[in-house]
Amino acid sequence: MNASDLTTSLQAAVRSYFAGERHEGVLIIAGTFLVAAFAVWLWAATRSSFALSFSATVVISGALLAATAGSLLVRDKPLAASVLQGIASTDRSTVTAAEHERVGVILSKYRYYRNGATMLAALGILGLLLSDRAWVHGISAGLLLLVVAQILIDHYSERRARIYHEHLSASHSSLM
Repeated sequence: MNASDLTTSLQAAVRSYFAGERHEGVLIIAGTFLVAAFAVWLWAATRSSFALSFSATVVISGALLAATAGSLLVRDKPLAASVLQGIASTDRSTVTAAEHERVGVILSKYRYYRNGATMLAALGILGLLLSDRAWVHGISAGLLLLVVAQILIDHYSERRARIYHEHLSASHSSLM
């Protein structure tokens, strides 16, 4: 593969990765608003302690998810532009190595995300098992919904990052 083809291929991988991140961020924000609207509607319709604690849990966790997605949307645009500019420069090898390392760090954190999701799931299940109070069950249901969302988000995000990381590895090897 000549240098021009390598640059084009690497730029396509960068664009694909960051486009996927952008789409996921927008979906997270939209999904958060939809689920929060449902939770608030449930509380308004029933005025039960279950619905109140479920709504509070969903709205709070949804706000955290949406804020995280929003901050990544803001961060990723200039980052993608910087990586693309670096790939087109004479410093392509250094930029590729730095991006490879950055994505490697991201990939190393997914194990901790899974551990956190597992702990939240265990907490939710314990709430269901150890209490017969409706408000505890509402919190448990909200936590379990958060766990499902986190597993879905992380599955696709990690897969996209692995593909990107492999592409960066192959490109970095070709540059050396």
